[in-house]
Amino acid sequence: MATSADQCWSSFDESGAEVVITLLPLEQADPVDLLERLGRADRNVRLIVSGRQGGILGPYDAFEHGAVEYLEDPVHEPEALLAAVGVATGSRRGDLHLRYLRDRGAAQVHGELVSESRPMRDVSSVVRQLCLRTGAHAAPGVLLTGETGTGKGMLARFIHYRGGRRSGPFVEVNCAAIPAPLLESELFGHERGAFTDAKSQRIGLFETANGGTLFLDEIGSAPLAVQAKLLKVIEEKRIRRVGGATGVDVDVQVIAATHHNLKREVRKGHFRADLFHRLNVVAIRVPALRERGPDKIRLAQHFVNNICHEYGLAPRELSTDAVRFIESYTWPGNVRELRNQLERILLLRDEETIEVSHFEVGLSLAPPSSEYPPESIPMTVPPSGIDEPSEHRNQSGFTLRIPEDGIGLDEIEKRVIGHALERFEGNVSRAARFLKITRQTLIYRMRKHGVSVKRKVE
Repeated sequence: MATSADQCWSSFDESGAEVVITLLPLEQADPVDLLERLGRADRNVRLIVSGRQGGILGPYDAFEHGAVEYLEDPVHEPEALLAAVGVATGSRRGDLHLRYLRDRGAAQVHGELVSESRPMRDVSSVVRQLCLRTGAHAAPGVLLTGETGTGKGMLARFIHYRGGRRSGPFVEVNCAAIPAPLLESELFGHERGAFTDAKSQRIGLFETANGGTLFLDEIGSAPLAVQAKLLKVIEEKRIRRVGGATGVDVDVQVIAATHHNLKREVRKGHFRADLFHRLNVVAIRVPALRERGPDKIRLAQHFVNNICHEYGLAPRELSTDAVRFIESYTWPGNVRELRNQLERILLLRDEETIEVSHFEVGLSLAPPSSEYPPESIPMTVPPSGIDEPSEHRNQSGFTLRIPEDGIGLDEIEKRVIGHALERFEGNVSRAARFLKITRQTLIYRMRKHGVSVKRKVE
């Protein structure tokens, strides 16, 4: 046992070690420097950290600087220390298997929180604070929102493996994929004889995730009856199996995700307001890929490297045209679409360079024109004969290009109103009749969208 950083380094330099346990604070030493020096000296050394000092304020920082485990209080929880050492050294076959599973889960999120863009930098900042302040025995509710395919599941794993519950299990369940009658049993377990097919006792996912994290994907699809029980479990940290008479204590961090607008679902009565507020302690909106600018290329290169490594393929590169396409395309399927496209290309193509022609997105891959992007569809607004000057009656209206990833109705309305006013040279009454609304309604909508009347100057 070394009592100082210098003594630790001297002993390690002389005889090496499989595991180094660092108890902070260290006297007259920078713990970050010590961890990084040990890691550079031996990539296989397993670093376990406890305490706080300098740049190490919690599990997030410890993992960032090479630690494989972070313990809140090893002195008063010696079983946690023994378990961490056992997993780190792989002294038993079960420990090796457990280490493999945990390392595999952690590897899925390593380096994937790409945050060059402003929206993802904001997400990264919140996640960092959350991981630093979430301990093994205290964890707030976390609600991840965003479009399908943005990587909410990956972010949930990132929070787990960079937080204080990293040594515990990470359990995931898709609430939309399990029939409503079975979801309760899946989450809370059941006793033998609780229902017709319950031939034996079965623990639920809450018990399976005890000491770790339970990720409830598509929480908006959970039935109201299950929502009520979820709220009770989260608040009391105690579950009762279906058909059971007694409760079971559980210590679980709950991370929920949805692509639905839960506030709107609450107003409709489809989601419980009390559960929403309980989950919404820390709310994180995961931005769509089209909002992430420079992150697109970094993610693409990361996926290419990972997929090649996973399948044992030779390294591949993105051509200049492919890079431009990835940057310009809106990716309606978000991060999932980008990764799936690259995986398909790497598996089915033999070329060393990924070209723009290899992508299959159902769209024209021609370079975008200066007027409209290729990923758009036309919407033509024809002229009307209602109170329209004769010089306009034979015109074909105007064409509005709508991107396939969508356009706001407010934007469409603003453009149509502007077109109508231009057609009738600023005559609000005629424009209103053309749009089949009252004059007052048109004036209200003009103010709403900031549309002004531009009369023709003679």
